[in-house]
Amino acid sequence: MDLPSSPLGELDPQFEKLGLEVAAFTFGLPGTSVREKLLQTVTLDICRAHLGLAFRMHVTAATMHGLTYAELLAAIRFVAPYSGYPAAADALARLTEIAFETGMDTSDLGEQPGPCAVNDAVARPDIADEWTAEFVDWQLSRAWSEDLLSRRERAIMALTSDVGQQDLDESLRRHVELALDAGLSADDVRDVIRFCAEYGIGRAAAALRALDDVLVG
Repeated sequence: MDLPSSPLGELDPQFEKLGLEVAAFTFGLPGTSVREKLLQTVTLDICRAHLGLAFRMHVTAATMHGLTYAELLAAIRFVAPYSGYPAAADALARLTEIAFETGMDTSDLGEQPGPCAVNDAVARPDIADEWTAEFVDWQLSRAWSEDLLSRRERAIMALTSDVGQQDLDESLRRHVELALDAGLSADDVRDVIRFCAEYGIGRAAAALRALDDVLVG
């Protein structure tokens, strides 16, 4: 697959070589498509506040592989409840800068979908506090109405956010269930988490241990 590695080469040719070798491992995982992996990179960049060179390269790669400006905006909005809205707002500002700098086509913006009711498939974690439960219901309603992204893609991104945020208890379990319901196999789910090793091997290893507990439970 094509990845924009040249910015790394201008900084350090050896690091560019390392980056390409890492990408050969992560993008070679068979459980998800290139598009899904690129949505994972965007998710992890937002959750980990990596909005510099890495985010620019990942946005560029995403557009090279067919993701539109509107879909990238939808991805940021979807991630917002999981990353936190301030982190998503920073990503939105950075995306608009990159779009301007690179001449990205931004003419594909149509009427955006409104929020829908939360259903059982995206049920929130158990929250005893009434105000917080209502707030989370609203956030998830809005996020899961982003129909420019498939249900499978949203499940992958939600699971990816758990790795980035290290939400490895109830949230991970629910998102694993969502991913399986969306058509991923257990091996596919494992590949989703393996892909995150590029963002820190310790985080991915901890998430894989948590996944094992979910799958045997």
